[in-house]
Amino acid sequence: MSTSAKKKTAKGIRYTDAQKQEVVDFATSYNATNSRGGQSKAAEKFGISPLTVAAWLAASGAPKASKKAPKGAKAPKAVKSAKAKSDSRVGTRYTPEQKQEVTDFVASYNEANGRGGQSQAAAKFGISPLTVMAWLKASGAPKAGKKIKDAKAPKAGKAAKVSKAAAQSSGATGSGFSAKLSALDGLYRQIQKAESDLADLNAKFVSLKASI
Repeated sequence: MSTSAKKKTAKGIRYTDAQKQEVVDFATSYNATNSRGGQSKAAEKFGISPLTVAAWLAASGAPKASKKAPKGAKAPKAVKSAKAKSDSRVGTRYTPEQKQEVTDFVASYNEANGRGGQSQAAAKFGISPLTVMAWLKASGAPKAGKKIKDAKAPKAGKAAKVSKAAAQSSGATGSGFSAKLSALDGLYRQIQKAESDLADLNAKFVSLKASI
């Protein structure tokens, strides 16, 4: 296309098919290299309206400029992948069998380790700890840490053994022995109550900690 043709801006100017093809080829080549922008670059280079360039491109059947980012731009693709991954977790529905599998795992873990089943199940099955806790409540499963109360029986037996040994070693007889035995029994009952209260507090502490 001649220089004089580029500078003509008078309305109604006519371009030959060869001139139109030159503009179309330029825009197509530019888009092939840069993905987009060929239309505006051609309009700037040849002094033609972008709408005119667009009309010539459409009439020639040239492919439209790609709206995708260049191949080297990986960030948008990664964002799309992350969004798809996030969306796949939304609205997930679990069957009663799957819920039962989770609650059974928690019960088994707590039975073997005393506590920690809720957090372990959340990590193993990829579920929120709050969801696991809700399923446990719905299933009526016992809370972690309740086994601490079972420790009272051995302690009681140990305390009774100690009190008996103390009574035998004292060598006391008659009313004096009965008074001391009664005093020991009273102390033992107080110890039992204190141990029971401590066990309850420990159970509440373990249960609350496991739910965090």
